Amino acid sequence: MCYGADVGYDARMEGSEHPLHGDVNWLLNRAWLGFGQSKSAALEATGVTLKEHFVMVALMSSPMTQLELSALVKIDKSVISATLDSLEAAGLVVRAPDPRDRRARRPTLTARGRKICQRATIATEKAEQDLLGQLDPAQRQAFLDVLRYYTFSEFVDVPKFTRDLRR
Repeated sequence: MCYGADVGYDARMEGSEHPLHGDVNWLLNRAWLGFGQSKSAALEATGVTLKEHFVMVALMSSPMTQLELSALVKIDKSVISATLDSLEAAGLVVRAPDPRDRRARRPTLTARGRKICQRATIATEKAEQDLLGQLDPAQRQAFLDVLRYYTFSEFVDVPKFTRDLRR
C-alpha cells in the first residue's frame, strides 16, 4: 500500500515486521534523511544549507579549483557552480582565476565565510553527536567504520550511477 503525502508514518509496523526491514538501501536512505533533517535544522541559525556547508568545510582544508572541489566533495560541477554562486552572493566566498590556468576558478572563503563555517561546523557536530550518542561507543565506532569503508573504499567513485539518477 502506498501512502499519500498527507498520511503520516505508520508506527504500527516496527522493526522486523516492516516489509523493508532487511533492505539495506532503504535503511541507509532513512538514516540519511534523518541525519540530513537534523543537520539542516542545526544549520538554520547559520544561514547555510547542508551542501553549502560541505563546500565550505572542503574550502577550509586547502586551496583548490572549482573542478578539484567538485571531485573532492563528489558534487557535480554544475551544482558546485550554483552552490558557489549562492555562497558568493552571501559574501562567504570569492572566486578568482587560478594563477596556473586562467580558465579555471579558485574559490576561497572570506573571513566572514570562515567564521560562519566554524559556527556551522559546531552546530552540525552537536547534531551528529546527539544522534550518534544514542549508540553505545562500540556501536558508534562500528557504524562510522562501516560508513567510511564504503565511502572511501568500495564506493569511492560512483559517477555513472549518479549520472543515471539525474535522467
